[in-house]
Amino acid sequence: MNTKNDVAGLLLFELWELCYRAYSGTSFSPEKRATNTIKEYSELLQEDLNSLGENSGNYKQKYIEKFSEWMRAKSNCISSMIAGPSNFPVNKANKANNSEQRKGEEFFQWREKYFKSVNRQRTLSPEEELDVALNRLDKLIINQEMMKSANKILKKKISDQQKMVEMSEVGLSDELIIESMKPDHAGRIGFPRFMLTNNNSTIKRTEEKIIIMRNRITRKENFEPIEFDGGKITIEDDRVKIYHDSKPDQSVINELKTSGFRWSPFWKCWCRKHTGNAIEVAKNLSFLKP
Repeated sequence: MNTKNDVAGLLLFELWELCYRAYSGTSFSPEKRATNTIKEYSELLQEDLNSLGENSGNYKQKYIEKFSEWMRAKSNCISSMIAGPSNFPVNKANKANNSEQRKGEEFFQWREKYFKSVNRQRTLSPEEELDVALNRLDKLIINQEMMKSANKILKKKISDQQKMVEMSEVGLSDELIIESMKPDHAGRIGFPRFMLTNNNSTIKRTEEKIIIMRNRITRKENFEPIEFDGGKITIEDDRVKIYHDSKPDQSVINELKTSGFRWSPFWKCWCRKHTGNAIEVAKNLSFLKP
């Protein structure tokens, strides 16, 4: 593939002239380099779109924009091998090379960031988080009771076959039954005390989390939005959010930052994680007072 016609129909074909100019000052074969670049990055774009699937959104448009910026920066680069060593502008060439390198890095960093954003797991709502915690607690309690029952069964003076039958009846899987009957370094069988202790500690932490989640849900349900001159405070998306009709004074911004609030470009507001303390802090911000 050495000519423009060889890449006709590819996703980035319309950028061939731009790529040709990008290599005109640094390559003896700008046509070949442009063709290979169009082929390589068209294939990369197609692979990315296939990978993103229904999550592609405006990826193609942004990809072309970022790639074009990179190629435009590259078009300012020159080589003494092409331009000739006589009166070669070294400083200008270095600046152009540095600019081109930054644009190339920005292109790949943007691409990586886009995929990370798509693959990022959605933050659960308090209600969803509560359901997850309740389900986990049920499993932890069941496991705790099964391990305690298994240890009692293993102490019985009955055959190993009967012990396996009884442990199966209380809900243990075949894998856990086999594992529980393997002697440790001291010749003891059954689930060790530390497993029961650790599991019980996890149960207590999960119960505490459930209480916290229920309190957060109750606070959210009972919370009345606070309106102030030029904005309001709400609880949304498990966050305490402060909206302003226009950009606040720097003194207000400084107070928000020192109070733990951060600006969210996504929600276009100042926010922090929803907790009882966050609400109290928000209620006592100075700009709310008359």
